[in-house]
Amino acid sequence: MRLPSMAGDQDGTAQMVQRTVLLTGAAGSVGQFLLPGLSEYALRLTDLPERESELSHLAGEALSTEVRTGDLADRAFTEGLVKDVDTVVHLAGNPAAPSSWAQLRVPNIEVVETVLDAAQAAGVRRVILASSVHAMGAYVQREQHPVDPAWPPSPCCVYGATKAFAEAIGRTYTYRTGLSVVCLRFGGVQKRPVAVGSLPSWIAPEDLRQLVVAAIEADTARVAFGVYHGISANTRREWDTSNAQADLGYEPTRDSEIFLGEIDPDTTRGLCPPGPLA
Repeated sequence: MRLPSMAGDQDGTAQMVQRTVLLTGAAGSVGQFLLPGLSEYALRLTDLPERESELSHLAGEALSTEVRTGDLADRAFTEGLVKDVDTVVHLAGNPAAPSSWAQLRVPNIEVVETVLDAAQAAGVRRVILASSVHAMGAYVQREQHPVDPAWPPSPCCVYGATKAFAEAIGRTYTYRTGLSVVCLRFGGVQKRPVAVGSLPSWIAPEDLRQLVVAAIEADTARVAFGVYHGISANTRREWDTSNAQADLGYEPTRDSEIFLGEIDPDTTRGLCPPGPLA
């Protein structure tokens, strides 16, 4: 069972403190899979104004939940959003791998910098950035696996390149300011993989929740910055998760192989092949 953090009173007695967690892009598919695993936290959910009804529905299913809508590219909105927050779980962004640079630049790069800058100024303890296996996808396409998270980024597409940049700017904030940043390279977050080619990169919702909670709770003195693959315990092991196990205590329990006889036999991987940029 996860315990709240401990803080000391002036008289030296320990006091239980509930973390306040800000979840951006909360109405997206990953956010909806993740939310049930965050029930022990005080939550602040945010997404674009047009998704307010979805956010309100999600908030109604959880305790201690606040909803705020707005555009994270608006620096004033973001600065207000992160006040009094312990941890930011930043899921917001353009998740479409085939997108062009023009479609990705603001949501996947400029907004990341805005969130990190606001978080650092507000004294946020940690920011968790949703990265992607696309930041390392060229290794898999070249059959160089299992992919070590310590290898240099090798994106398979412009989308993956934006995620690699987000990791780099996160590392810079940790070095320059001391803000703790954890980058999680999520694979396919789905109830079940859709085809044989997606078996190696699948992460089950249960494992997603465990990984994010582990990233929230990891001691900042021991894990100031880290990049980890968010993958289940799949038999088809193309992604090394050993550093997540060592640093965060991540112990995935699901294996995509159980779906082998039930899904599309297409072996094409869900990563971008070589070719012209979008």
